[in-house]
Amino acid sequence: MKKKTKSLFIPTIYIMFLFIVTIGVYFTKRTYNEYEDDVILGDITYVSNSIFNRSIPIISVQNVLKKPFLEEDIQIGRGYYDKNSSIEEKEKALVFYEDTYMPNTGIDYVSEKTFDVLAIYDGTVIDVSNEELLGKTVKIRHNSELISVYQGLDNIEVKKGDMVFTNQKIATSGESVINKDLGNHLHFEIYKNGITINPNLCFDQKLGDI
Repeated sequence: MKKKTKSLFIPTIYIMFLFIVTIGVYFTKRTYNEYEDDVILGDITYVSNSIFNRSIPIISVQNVLKKPFLEEDIQIGRGYYDKNSSIEEKEKALVFYEDTYMPNTGIDYVSEKTFDVLAIYDGTVIDVSNEELLGKTVKIRHNSELISVYQGLDNIEVKKGDMVFTNQKIATSGESVINKDLGNHLHFEIYKNGITINPNLCFDQKLGDI
């Protein structure tokens, strides 16, 4: 009796199927890895953290407080009243209103042209108001201790509760009744734990160092 020859058709199909699956998995994984290394979203390209197998260290840059404007032609119309400064400097830092002299609790920046008023650091807007003497005002909390105040504004672009970032435009310069003699200006103050401090000592400093 002759032995029946087993058919090779089914094993051949099975081997071809495994081969196709293996090739498919290989190329799918390769495409995914390339996609991970170079993802383009709009105008932003994220690349892998290595070039020619050399690791690139990630550098953390801590922000510092910036002045509330970028224009270079802005001048100080009235400085901060510092009790430790000279008599001449103290006199220049007095606000005269209705026959009364008052120490200036901030710095008044003046310019013939209207200029953009910027947030000095990341923070949250805690108040937006229009006060009779001080004009339109924005207050920003930067941490549990530090608050920046911008007065005499115009065209305010933020509202209470907004999160803002360093150098973000919050308004433009304007006028106020109490500083009417300065014309177009920004009255700027910084409070630490509820007490005004000299803004000039804060610029270009890290938040934790103030």
